[in-house]
This record gives sequence, C-alpha cells and structure tokens, in this order.
Amino acid sequence: MEQRGSGDGWILVEILGDAPTVIAEGIKQRQCRPLGNVYRGRMLTLVAGAIDTVKSSGQPVQVTLGEPVGDIDFVVAKPVLGPGGDVLAVQIFTGRADCPVPPPHRVAGWEWNLSVSAGPRRTRWTREFRNLYGVADARPEHGYFGLADLYRRVPRISDIAVLMERLDNARDGEFLSGELIARHDDGTLRLVRFVRRAVETPEGVVLRGVDHDVTHKTDVGELAIRVMDSDVASTVHAVAGVHAALVDSQHGYAIKWITAPLAGLSAAAEGGQIGLLHGDDLAAVRQRIPARLPGVARVALSDGSWSRHTVRTFAVPGYGSTPVVMMTLSGACPEQHAQQVGGGGCAVPDCQLA
Repeated sequence: MEQRGSGDGWILVEILGDAPTVIAEGIKQRQCRPLGNVYRGRMLTLVAGAIDTVKSSGQPVQVTLGEPVGDIDFVVAKPVLGPGGDVLAVQIFTGRADCPVPPPHRVAGWEWNLSVSAGPRRTRWTREFRNLYGVADARPEHGYFGLADLYRRVPRISDIAVLMERLDNARDGEFLSGELIARHDDGTLRLVRFVRRAVETPEGVVLRGVDHDVTHKTDVGELAIRVMDSDVASTVHAVAGVHAALVDSQHGYAIKWITAPLAGLSAAAEGGQIGLLHGDDLAAVRQRIPARLPGVARVALSDGSWSRHTVRTFAVPGYGSTPVVMMTLSGACPEQHAQQVGGGGCAVPDCQLA
C-alpha cells in the first residue's frame, strides 16, 4: 500500500504537566488540547495506557489490537527524551498493522536551568535537539551550553526578546508555547514549534521543552524575508567594523551575537557561560549605559589573557528582569568607535529590539 507523507497519522503529546496534552495532530498544530478531545472510548484508554507505559519505561512500545477499533488495529508510542533521560513527550501513531508506518515529525527535548543560584543561564541539549537545530558543534552530548550558544540558532532578535521576557521569572508549572525561526549552522532556515514548561527540581526551577520542526507549514522564502531585519542589523555592524552582541549587563554574559563573535574568545565566553569583560571594567561599562558613552574595557581571551577593546552599550527593553544591553566592541579608539555606530543611535531596527 502507498506510504503516507511524513508525520501523517502521528500525534505529538507533551507530558510535562499534570495531564497529557496534544501539541500536534498530523500536520495540524494543536494548542495543547486534552487527550480526550482527540481520542474517545476504547481508543482513549489504549493511547493513555501506551503513554503511561512509555513514560515509566522510557522505551517505545507497539500494541497490536486483537479487535480493531474502526479501521485501527495498531498503536505505536515513541518517547521524546530530555537531556536527563526524562520522557518529555510521546509520539503516537495509530493505523493498520499491514500498512507501513510513516516517519514522524522531527522532535527534540531540551532543558534550561532558570535558577539564579545556577549562575549564567545554562541549557542542555539532546542529540535530537542538535539535529533539529542543525548544530555542528561537537562538544559532549549532554554538556551545558550558554544562551549565546542556543540563540546563535535563532536569528530574529525579537523572538529572543519574547522568550526571555516570558520566561525570566518563570515559576513551577508555568507554560509557554509558540513558533520561532531557526537557522542551522549551514544556513538553512527552519520553522520550529515549541512547548515549554517550568518544573521544580532539586537544582531549582528548570524549563523543559519539546520542539518540533513544522517548516512544512510555510514557504522557506517567507522565512528569509522574516529574518531580514536581523540580517540587516548584522550587516550594518560588520560594515561599520564593530562586533555586536546582546549582553546581560549585570553579569556580563553574552546572550546573542548580532555579528560574528569576537575572535579569540573561549567557547565558554562566546557561548555565554562566563562573562565577556573583566569584572572591574564591567562596573564602569554599566555606569556609561544611560549616556551611551564608549570606553575601554578588557575582554577575556581563550588563552587566559585580556585584550583591550572599546566598548559601547545601548539599553534594550523587553527582556523581563534581565538588564539587557546591545554591546558593540572594536579595536578603534573611543572617538572613532562612537562614529562607527553612528551618533549615539542604535543600529538594530526598533522592531527587532522590542
């Protein structure tokens, strides 16, 4: 028999909350509908049982029904695992045992430690997450990554602002869903649907997420148009001869590089796990934020040395309680640097900062 298209017949169910909810039904996106809105009667009992089995075992299950329910006599349930091995979601296929099972949509689990005591915001990725976001980075599979590592794959600055503003003060049980544009490390653009929920753990509040690729919903050319503002911002700074990043001005951690990262940084500094600037210089940089005045600061390099750069900062609204600035860095003197980024203005379009 003819094989169905990718994702057809599959349902994605997140189990991060108190009860399973449906994220996607085939190619249709669902706003976390209760499982009972999709299945009824005996089929609801069978699917709920399969989800419970996968949740407790962490392994996929297949069930062949002795008596079909309508034209369905076969149920497949596959776990979507987080970095710690927890089951964050379950992919369900229902169909006939004599038909080929189509491939499901690409799905990935990940987590983000939101606890202030954990230091810089840290994320952990699964192998599936790396594949979903086209990550070429070969660091250990379950190692920690900083926000700049994560948001390197999110070109739209406005997408990042929305995520951080809604999650910065997340509490146990709080929920977020939406879509973002992702750029693979090879430049490919994809549309990703995400569902994330804050969960209390021994390490503090952790955000656990289930992301899946829904690029089939749109035209790739449209995605390129939607990231144009961010690409223009990157080009403007590069042509001006400066590097630019969104930075947590309280701790000095990079959140998002608007241009290519500054050369010579360690992976930890580039990715946002340690501060970019010398602690003494960061305090002076904070004092100059309101006036947008450039000054010289020491930047930490991968070999343990410090490189002096002219730094200028622009306060950026819309990131919750995190005090975010756009920081520009160059080897020019302060006077020249001020001219490079243009008379006190900010070279990132306003629609990308809010």
